[in-house]
Amino acid sequence: MTEPKVSRPPRKSAYFVLAILVALIIGGWSAYWAVGRGVVSDVIRNGVMVAEADGGSLECGDQTLGGYPFRFELTCTPFRMDKNGEWYFIKELRGIALAYNPNHLIFEAISPAEANFGQKGPAYSANWKTAQASVLAQDGKPGKIDAVFKEPKLAYTVGDQSVKLDANLTELHLRRLEGDKNALEAALLVQGLIAENATGAVPLDINLLVQLPAGAQLLDGKVSNIADLMVDEELKVNVSSAQLKSGEFSIQTGGDLVIDREGRLNGTLPLVITGIHQLEDALKPLFPHGSKTLEALQKTAMSIGKGSAENGVPTLRLPVTIENGRARIAFFDLGPVPKLILKENGS
Repeated sequence: MTEPKVSRPPRKSAYFVLAILVALIIGGWSAYWAVGRGVVSDVIRNGVMVAEADGGSLECGDQTLGGYPFRFELTCTPFRMDKNGEWYFIKELRGIALAYNPNHLIFEAISPAEANFGQKGPAYSANWKTAQASVLAQDGKPGKIDAVFKEPKLAYTVGDQSVKLDANLTELHLRRLEGDKNALEAALLVQGLIAENATGAVPLDINLLVQLPAGAQLLDGKVSNIADLMVDEELKVNVSSAQLKSGEFSIQTGGDLVIDREGRLNGTLPLVITGIHQLEDALKPLFPHGSKTLEALQKTAMSIGKGSAENGVPTLRLPVTIENGRARIAFFDLGPVPKLILKENGS
């Protein structure tokens, strides 16, 4: 007959060792967080010095740095940058880095925000309900950026022209293309877009997917304006897919475009259009006030016919050629397409 085993109480030394391990972990993590906090402070301080050395300024007002223990959270109220007569302003900008994954950065911004590109350049002002962005770093550089704006409002002014746009939701996604370190893929989603000065306009939804063969510079922070992306005096844009939808109207296309040094578009886009009678009203938010291009496109398309029925819906297929900033269908001139505003460095 075996005697029952008597359980022994745990040794006090075991608790002592465990307590030491916990204390070391907490102390080590606290030291790591303190070092990281110092690194963030150094980055801000160096950024201010670099901006001043370049003749500009960088302001992180009411700077606070917290987030212990699992993240580093930097808040600037407000955030402002100035350089060469240009300035950028955000009421409050918050940057968050996860302490256990510093390659993942999260940004939150509180409106309003403003950007002014000098006396001759465009000026922007924006408001939104919420704005968040996520940045994933690869090899020390941003590899993927995702930004989401809820209920954004944008005012755009250049010269004597002004456009105000509202939307329910806007998303922008940027990533480096696998196998091509110089290329960038960009996806844009806009829901419920409408221009405030376009009476009778129906909200417009936009889905756009493009590739820029030399666009990775955007993620590297080496681009201050569109002209910096040009190679051999031109910017190539590969439109994988573009869809615009508003009520019964929709338009789809895809193709290759080239933007020249003067900001003019060139290329051919095969358009697939349904609900052609709503084209002018649906696309008003995308064109300057008073532009005749939409009216000409609608009249030209309707003069060709209603097209064939696809899935029970009249559908028209039209190849639109854009040359030196003017659009045409065969020999029918549709008028000028709005230019992109390019600005050379140092100008």
